[in-house]
Amino acid sequence: MGGRWRFPPFLRILVIPGDETPTREYHLSRRLLIVLSVLLAAVAALFVLMTISYASLMQQARRVPELQRELLASRRQLAKVQELNRALEQMRRTQEQLLAMLDVAPPDSGLAAADTAVTLQDLAAEVMTPQPDRWPLHGYVTAEFSRGDPSRGTPPHEGIDLVAPVGTPVRTAGPGVVQQAGWDDELGNFVEIRHGFGYVTVYGHCRDLSVAPGDRVDAGQEIGTLGGTGNASGPHLHFEVWKNGEAVDPRTVIPGDPEAGR
Repeated sequence: MGGRWRFPPFLRILVIPGDETPTREYHLSRRLLIVLSVLLAAVAALFVLMTISYASLMQQARRVPELQRELLASRRQLAKVQELNRALEQMRRTQEQLLAMLDVAPPDSGLAAADTAVTLQDLAAEVMTPQPDRWPLHGYVTAEFSRGDPSRGTPPHEGIDLVAPVGTPVRTAGPGVVQQAGWDDELGNFVEIRHGFGYVTVYGHCRDLSVAPGDRVDAGQEIGTLGGTGNASGPHLHFEVWKNGEAVDPRTVIPGDPEAGR
């Protein structure tokens, strides 16, 4: 009485059938009862741990779309900041040129009157450069321009993908100045060209490049060849058109069909 409970020496189980079959009797020893109790406790503990782990994984999975939306928004903000920095740099250069033209340039600028006239002439020619008006190559369109749906985690596709044989020449969509040319983890070998009236074109996944930053290019000039560098599922050209810092559908700017004339 009042002592600690202990397992009985054995457990007797009687099985009484409903028919004339004799009653059966089974005995479970104390050791077997202890083993079964420990196994039952272990299974219950494992079930609890699995339930807790599953709930944690489900909570993390629900956060994935939200994290993807935040990453997409951050990338778009970064692109806008980079475009703003380029615009500010262009404004700074324009200001220096205007000061030089008005003879108020710093004494150590080393900018002579003749150099100033040439620079302003080049600047005016750059600003008044026609907008892009031709496709960089003709090929099959495998992905159209899309703004995506950030609320559903669908990223935008800010250009058109054109498939053609590897090594096909990639040509400029219009005259302009090469702003960037080199390597990008996403676009691979790429070229970015600034045109007039706020237009910029981008050519990605090239196999090789034949221009450098600062080069002036004519409409239709070869700037590289088609390849599959960077984050590309296969050889193709990723072609973008930007207007005043915002990506636009190339089909709304460039006439004709990129698949025509293959």
